[in-house]
Amino acid sequence: MLIATDLDGTLLAPDGTISPRTYDAIRAAKKAGVQVVPVTARQIYGIEKWRDGLGRWALCSNGAICWDLQAHTVLFRQLMSAAVANEFAHRLLAAAPGIRFLTIKDDGFAFASQRGYAELTTFADHSREPSEMPALELGEVLDGDCLKMVARHPDLPIEELTSCAASVGMADEVHVTTSGKPMLEISAKGVTKDSGLSMLCDHLGIDQGDTVAFGDGANDVEMLAWAGDSYAMANAVPSALEVARHQAPSNADDGVARVVEKLLTARGM
Repeated sequence: MLIATDLDGTLLAPDGTISPRTYDAIRAAKKAGVQVVPVTARQIYGIEKWRDGLGRWALCSNGAICWDLQAHTVLFRQLMSAAVANEFAHRLLAAAPGIRFLTIKDDGFAFASQRGYAELTTFADHSREPSEMPALELGEVLDGDCLKMVARHPDLPIEELTSCAASVGMADEVHVTTSGKPMLEISAKGVTKDSGLSMLCDHLGIDQGDTVAFGDGANDVEMLAWAGDSYAMANAVPSALEVARHQAPSNADDGVARVVEKLLTARGM
């Protein structure tokens, strides 16, 4: 059995911590031989403080990269080519002038942010101080393959920016999603949380039907639909609630822990 869980808005409490009850549930699952895998939009450095409390594996950047947390190595990467990133960025810029971009490279350790991007973000968006972000020209931002590209606009609400992205005509080459923050997250077509989870399950020899997924955001939708069983948090966006098979209590009410406790009991673990 494998439990795949989003972090922000799902496993993490509203204050960004893992509660004692949730830690206990994770420990109980691991003791029973269950793989507990965080599947997050964050990069590896954004989950370092919980490394010892999580399982061996972590899927970061919305499934684009899989880390072995014990060996400190990468199992696989799913990159977006520089050519695709360039084409999409310039089309989106034409549709929404003033947009600013960031690309995530070097397994999540390098942030290439366009001049003006840092002024639109906060520490919570990337677990990184905006003052420490580079101010690059767009050509430098788009130079080289990346795990993920991020786009945000100083004035347009995220709903309008999402519509602009859909209008540029590259749905067969990129996947565009959001994770609860005022920015678009763009990956190569087919690179979503479920694609990364599927690859990890193949590596571990775990059947799709033996997976349980938890999530709350638009970037969790594919994973919730793919997993053998799935729970959207009570605080989830409508699209996640629609595809999940069940609803869990909110992240403010230890929702993941409550469900995991019941699952372990039901299986005699």
